[in-house]
Amino acid sequence: MKGQMKKKKHTHITEINAGTSVNCDICNRDYTDSDEKGGFIFSTYAYCPVCAMESLNRIRDYGEEKFITDWCPKDKTFREFVIGYRGGDGIIKIISEHKQ
Repeated sequence: MKGQMKKKKHTHITEINAGTSVNCDICNRDYTDSDEKGGFIFSTYAYCPVCAMESLNRIRDYGEEKFITDWCPKDKTFREFVIGYRGGDGIIKIISEHKQ
């Protein structure tokens, strides 16, 4: 449109280095020093062994098993599983766009 300036988009990226810290995305329990095994990834959320067992029937009842994208292998701890899922770097990126 004539006479109107296009609004610019500014992207801001915040990086948080979680390192080797691992918390359940549902209950927030700290698994950094835990040897517990089990759990899964539901969409992008890491469900710890406890939350996975508590939630699995409800997920099945709603027909949402397809959103379980990965299961913790029996030979890995939840911590090892989540760190591997992250790609090993522990960097969490928060990306936001602002229009001016």
